[in-house]
Amino acid sequence: MLSLLRKIKVLLAKAILILLILPSVALAFESQATDRKTQVKDVQKQINDLIDQGGKYVYLQIARNNGLSPFAVGRQTDGSIVMLEVPKTEEKATLQNKVLKLRQMLKLGADNDKFVAAALFVQAKVPHRGQEVDGVAIEMEHKSGISVLRFLPYEVDRSIQKINFKKPVDKIKPSVFFVKKANNEKNKLAKTN
Repeated sequence: MLSLLRKIKVLLAKAILILLILPSVALAFESQATDRKTQVKDVQKQINDLIDQGGKYVYLQIARNNGLSPFAVGRQTDGSIVMLEVPKTEEKATLQNKVLKLRQMLKLGADNDKFVAAALFVQAKVPHRGQEVDGVAIEMEHKSGISVLRFLPYEVDRSIQKINFKKPVDKIKPSVFFVKKANNEKNKLAKTN
C-alpha cells in the first residue's frame, strides 16, 4: 500500500511539473508563430515595394514610348530601392542580352549581400484569358527563397490616353538571383526542424 502511495505521489509530482512547464512551452510556440507572421509580412512588404516602384516606371515607359525597355529594381539591405538599366552604350544589344546583363547585375548584388529582394521587368506577350496579349513579365525574388514570375497584361487606349492593367497571373519559378541564399535558408530551416 505504501509503495502504491509513493507511486501516486511521484505521478502527481510529475503531473504538476508538466502543468508548470506547459504554459512556457505554449508561449514559446506562440512567439515563434508571431515571429513567422512578422517575417512573412516584412517579406511581402519588401516585394510589394519593388513592384510599386517598378510599376511606376513601367507605366511611364509605356506612356512615353509605347513599349518597355527591360530594367530591374533591387531592395538594398538598408531598405533603399535602386533601379538598374543596361547602359545606353549597349543600346544595340539584343533584348536577350539586356535581360542577361540585368540578371547578372541582380545576382551580383544578391551574392554580395547588397540586395534582400529583386525584380526584373521585361516587355512580353503574356497569357490572358487564353490569348497572348501585350504585357510585362516580372521576375520577383527574395533572399528568403520566394521566387515568382508574374505576368501582367495591359491594354493601351490611345483615344483616352489610358493604360489599363489586367489581373496578374503568378507562377512559382526557380531562384536565379538568390540561388545561394535560398539554399542556405532551406538548410537553416532543415537544421532547426
